[in-house]
Amino acid sequence: MTSLEIIGLVVVGVVFVLLILSAMSKFFLHIMKGPLEARIASHYGQDEILLKDLKANSFGVESAGVWQLRGNGGLVLTGKNLHFFMFVPKSDLCVLLDTITELTITKSHLGKTTPYDLLKVHYCDEGTMDSIAWYLTDPRAWKLRIEGLKAGTN
Repeated sequence: MTSLEIIGLVVVGVVFVLLILSAMSKFFLHIMKGPLEARIASHYGQDEILLKDLKANSFGVESAGVWQLRGNGGLVLTGKNLHFFMFVPKSDLCVLLDTITELTITKSHLGKTTPYDLLKVHYCDEGTMDSIAWYLTDPRAWKLRIEGLKAGTN
């Protein structure tokens, strides 16, 4: 076998693995959609939801440190709060808009860096400052909408 044939096989193998990973990711997101929609519907009516992203990926809550479980779920914005429904492990985090002190766009949180923009939300929880960051489909739109709600313009 020539070196050109070996390189060709390696390229085909890498492409195959990437295709499998992409298909698995889409399948997992499809499986998550129904249960997330049901959990969200048990808390909010359609008329209450201003923004929703069922592909949200949490980079963790700052106060929980770097060893916490992070994961995918649904993020919902209402007129009063920002509510994250984590899929696995099944947990919720609800941040009242009144407690949000700062919104930023960043590329890292809790030591994890990504080439993508993250929405980072700084908030005060029972007198203690905390933050969480999410990878979202359109983090800048979320930031603008939340800022508008806080300013009373949305």
